[in-house]
This record gives sequence, C-alpha cells and structure tokens, in this order.
Amino acid sequence: MQDTDVSRVAWVTGAAGFIGPHVAARLERDGWRVVGIDRAPMSNPSGIVGEIAPSVLDQAARRAGPPALVFHAAGAGTVGASARDPAASHHDTVSSVQTMVGWLRAHAPGALFILPSSAAVYGNAGARPLAEETPLAPISVYGRHKRDAEDAALSAADQDLRVAILRLFSVYGPGLRKQLPWDLSRKLRANPARLELSGTGDETRDFFAVSDVADLVAFLARGVGPAPCVVNGGTGIATRIDAFAAAFAEASGAAPVIAFNGETRAEDPKHLYADTSRLTALGFMPRGRLCPGLRAYAEWLRKA
Repeated sequence: MQDTDVSRVAWVTGAAGFIGPHVAARLERDGWRVVGIDRAPMSNPSGIVGEIAPSVLDQAARRAGPPALVFHAAGAGTVGASARDPAASHHDTVSSVQTMVGWLRAHAPGALFILPSSAAVYGNAGARPLAEETPLAPISVYGRHKRDAEDAALSAADQDLRVAILRLFSVYGPGLRKQLPWDLSRKLRANPARLELSGTGDETRDFFAVSDVADLVAFLARGVGPAPCVVNGGTGIATRIDAFAAAFAEASGAAPVIAFNGETRAEDPKHLYADTSRLTALGFMPRGRLCPGLRAYAEWLRKA
C-alpha cells in the first residue's frame, strides 16, 4: 500500500461514464486522491479497470488505501437499456451496491457511501414537485432497480455505514451521450430543418447540470447533512420538453420546425420535477442555468 493520507482517498465507480469523470475532477480540485473504477478504460492513470468485485476493491485499497469516500456511479445508464436486459441491469445497479457496501463495512466502516439514484423511483406521481417523502412507485425496470439499490444502501446505513442518496433528476452537460439532449443532437445533425420527437411536448422535466451534481457531491463529502441522507438533485423548475427542445436548437445554432408525434412509452412518467426544500435547507443552491448549460453542451458536441 502506498504512503498516503487515507482520510482523503475517494473512489469513483463508473469513472469512464458521464457523471463519474465530473465528480472525480471536482473531488481532485478539493484535494482528494481519487481512484476511478470502471469496466471501460479511463483517461486517469490511477484508474482500475474491472467489475465491482471484492478482488478489484482489494486492488484499489492496495493502490491508494481504503477510501474515506465512495461515489458509486456504476449501474445501468438508461430506462431503455434496463428494459432490454433486466438481468444485466440488476447486476450493474443492485448487485454492485450490495458488493460495495459489504466490502466497505468489512474494510472501511467509516467511509461515506454516496449513491446517485434517480427520480425514476417516484414513478408517474403527477404534475407536482416531488419531495423525498413521496411514496416510491417506479414504473420502469430502471426505476425499480434504482429503488432496490437505495434499499441495499440504506440497509447498510442501518449497520453503521454512512450513506447519502442523491435522487438525480434529468442531468445534462458535457460528456452526455444518451437520453434526450443526445437524441436531440443526433436528430439535428441528421436534419437541421425539422426536429420530430416522441410525446406531446407538454411533458416536464427538471434539468440539473452535471456541474451541480459534482458540486453537490463535494458539498456532502464535507460531512454536511444527516446520516443517512436522502436528497433530491434538481432545480425545482419544471421545464416543458417543447421549450427544452427549442432552447437546445437555439444553443446549437439551428432553427428547425419542432414537431411531436404523440407516441409515448408506458415506462416514461409525464412529469418529473423536484421539491428542493431539503436541498435548500442543507445549504446547497444549484448554480447551473439551463440556457448557458445548453450552450456549453452544444459547444462540447461540436468538439466531440
């Protein structure tokens, strides 16, 4: 094991994905020594390529010491992917949490385990801000697996592991290669004059900048909030999808005709936006604003 301050060692799983690299960079700026773990290769030379398995976690501990903080971004990435392969989704989302918290309880019981969950756990709860106390009623495989992952983490919290769960709403920003913003970019590239989307356009989502996710993780890493802590990651603003599509097109320098075909998927809630009262009470205020955030994303797309 290398000589290092183990109180400042952080592990980021899913470190080759979308949110993981942003969190890793933010923690490094705060002085954490970050070890990334992912099945895919990472740009960070300290990263470890492998599954979330005891042998891989042992390897990470030998390299830098046991972690004081784990941000566990490993898991299924989309509603569609979970529906296509539920077994793989359960393995990546639920089993990986069970493995990680089991290892931490045995080898790093004082660590803080931060789990990025999803607003999908709320299901189709209607056009109202969703507080953390809202009963969980997921309507997709993805949402059910996120709920089960939360349960696994909270069970470990009952056994003296410190746990924070972030129910993230619609995260966007540089590096995103999935979900609505990515779909919009691909369609605009194929036809800048017309943008046709599923649904009706009056659906709403709460768009949360990935920079705010990273800042929130760094904020909680300072020991802010109760343990266990369950908090929504959102802005509290319900943005209509037709308005979002128009704003994205403008940020991309396009002026397409925007149309909606009326087709919907049963596993997609019509409305999802956060009640951010608990987040505000903790003392955290998101800094990201939608239009500047979309311009940053469009600029990243041009260079990607």
